[in-house]
Amino acid sequence: MPGPAPSSQSPVPEYTPLTLGDILHFLKANYAALAVGAAIVVLVAAGLAMYVMQQRRNAERASQMLLVAQSPKQWEELLAQHPDATVAPIALLALASSQYGAGAYDQALATYSQFQEKYPRHMMALAAELGKIQCQEGRGEIEAAFSGYGQFVGMHPDHFLTPQALFGQARCLQIMHRYPEAKVIYEDFITAHPKSEWVPQAEFAMRYLDRDIRASAHDATAVTNVPAGQP
Repeated sequence: MPGPAPSSQSPVPEYTPLTLGDILHFLKANYAALAVGAAIVVLVAAGLAMYVMQQRRNAERASQMLLVAQSPKQWEELLAQHPDATVAPIALLALASSQYGAGAYDQALATYSQFQEKYPRHMMALAAELGKIQCQEGRGEIEAAFSGYGQFVGMHPDHFLTPQALFGQARCLQIMHRYPEAKVIYEDFITAHPKSEWVPQAEFAMRYLDRDIRASAHDATAVTNVPAGQP
């Protein structure tokens, strides 16, 4: 049985990028046919192309490091090696987040502030603002954090991070033993946004809140039932 008919189209040759040496060799071999101005244009274009390629390679390396970095030290190394990479702002936020996760709230606060100073117009600038409030909460500055979360919600009611600020308010209320107010925040959010991706987090937090409410009620009942005359 005859095999398939050969394709009328010739195979596409593999693309091999030109190097600066290739271009210089071409210019030397054809200097008589090229005007000086044209040669300069070619060299400048080649230099720009090589610069763009190098920047792209740097960005790719930084992006790969971004995927595997986990500890504050790894984020710091990434930023030190690629301070001007496209992913540098995200890496700086990730550094602050990892510092926060490690309990280094003062360092995280400083890193978030550094992000705001260096990238004030970045699309994730509000994430740094919210991160600073979370650092206040982590340091035990509950009233200040509660106020900060409230201001964030008031100034950015439609931002995608606003639910996190609402939940922050609820956590602060829970720490201050203002349980009914905290529960209202979760319940109102779930009712208003039943299909939100944040609903599972709200439901999970509310289960812990209910546990605290039951524990508080149990403690109150125990105190009430203590016989008179006992300490």
